[in-house]
Amino acid sequence: MRSVGQGKGVVFAEVPISFGLTSGLNPIICVRLWFLYSGFLCVSAVKGFIFFKANHMNRFVFLTDTHYWTNAPADFSAPKMLTCGAEIHEAMVSAINAIDPDFIFHGGDFLCGGSSFDLPTEVFEQSIRDVRSYVDRFAAPFYGIPGNHDCDAQTWSFESFTEAFDTPEVLAVDQVSDKLRIARANVFIGDTKQWGAGEWTDQHDELLREANRDAMAVSVPLLLCLHSWILPDGPVKEGEEGRGCVRGAARLLQTVTDCASICVVFTGHRHLNRITTIRDFLIVDTSCLIGYPFGFREISLSDDGWFSTTFHRLTVPQASEAYGQRDDAGEDAHWEGQPHHQNRDILIPRLRNLLS
Repeated sequence: MRSVGQGKGVVFAEVPISFGLTSGLNPIICVRLWFLYSGFLCVSAVKGFIFFKANHMNRFVFLTDTHYWTNAPADFSAPKMLTCGAEIHEAMVSAINAIDPDFIFHGGDFLCGGSSFDLPTEVFEQSIRDVRSYVDRFAAPFYGIPGNHDCDAQTWSFESFTEAFDTPEVLAVDQVSDKLRIARANVFIGDTKQWGAGEWTDQHDELLREANRDAMAVSVPLLLCLHSWILPDGPVKEGEEGRGCVRGAARLLQTVTDCASICVVFTGHRHLNRITTIRDFLIVDTSCLIGYPFGFREISLSDDGWFSTTFHRLTVPQASEAYGQRDDAGEDAHWEGQPHHQNRDILIPRLRNLLS
């Protein structure tokens, strides 16, 4: 072998066929060795080309259900650890900034308003200010949507939340890069007290279909984010949506199926990790950050159609120890999901088709 070089992941080598003849080996053996070596070079070149070509076009963080309550007096139902909110939020900012994502997306329920907690208005307002101070420490651009617990428990108004955080009136589309758009859906524009999981309305549907037409015209993938689930986790009676599912979930699912630019739908709400493949797109549900398993997703989308998710767990020793002592903690696997719901690589046909 006279020389070996490397260029962009492809290995090149120069090997004369005469090397065997001058070394006294049988010519037939030399020819066979040459073909074997040539085959190795071809395989190495192909592998190197594939590795070089698969570039990440976007890498971002998705977190949800952070449920902050300033000086919370109790943790309430598992897996939440509301009394450890400050420790968890400090760890959240440090861990996400360390990843250095292109952007950060919050799936709703920043707070503990709405039903269940009966938070006094003044405490709710202080909690908003505290959460805003944590969000302001993120190094990457931040996007979010409201959850059912982001309204004042006394008035059911989202006004204070929308003053602190950019909130879509119904559905807003953000161009987060030249190759990616995000549709942020606010499903809490009606009677949140009656419809705790929100509603998918005619207006939502029309705006999403319009966003799809615009994205298809320029071959840009679209991600849809809403707080509530679309798919139930068990059998449901006719005319019902299923626990934690947005009202009108079946219609929304059909709309997403019809809209070929929508590659992934992200949700929170139920505090469970789950990834579901539907036809040629994904629905990704994510567990809460305020409780076990105390984490968030790092998402990568590649320009050849691959979706990768890594679930990062926060280092929160006090919260973890306190959670382990709870009598109602339940099975860890219920909240964290199976391993393939936490860390997974999936080829999304829609994403590949749009970018090819």
